[in-house]
Amino acid sequence: MNYYMQKLLELQETSSSTQFDYWKEEVVFTPQWWFLLFSLIFPWFIWWKLFERSLAFNLWIVGLFVMLVSFFLDEVGASFLFWTYPYTLTPLEREVFDPANFTLLPILYMLLFQYCRSWRLFLVGNVVVSLFNTYIGGGLFRWIGAYELLTWKSIYSVPIYYAIGVAAKAFVHLLERIQYGSHRKG
Repeated sequence: MNYYMQKLLELQETSSSTQFDYWKEEVVFTPQWWFLLFSLIFPWFIWWKLFERSLAFNLWIVGLFVMLVSFFLDEVGASFLFWTYPYTLTPLEREVFDPANFTLLPILYMLLFQYCRSWRLFLVGNVVVSLFNTYIGGGLFRWIGAYELLTWKSIYSVPIYYAIGVAAKAFVHLLERIQYGSHRKG
């Protein structure tokens, strides 16, 4: 193993150990930690009551798409130190069970898809959801100390959230066209 790889592994070991100690001493079972746990689990119960069963497949596609894209973008942003998470549910260096990526964003976009069926209504609703995600959702997580902007500005998030919504809806419609086309041919 070359010198640089060895040095990187040593730094990673130190970082992981420090991260675990910090999490164990400063994070787990704090009010912020309980808030994160609650916001990871509870919204799914609300969504279960609200979601339209006839749209289940499309809604799950939207939700999974949003989860994957937001998780990927979050990893990129955290890697470039645009933001950080002082409070996390697990001691992992990169938070895997982030409530925003795995609960809040997917549920908001699934509900948007469900209630705003036409593109026109969806695009207007998507503006509202994008602003809500950025300034209300992000603001709440910053206020409780679970999310801290380092070099990122909130305004940068608005078009990204908007693009995620449009891409999710377009992806579902593409899958519908492919499915419809395959039924017509077969």
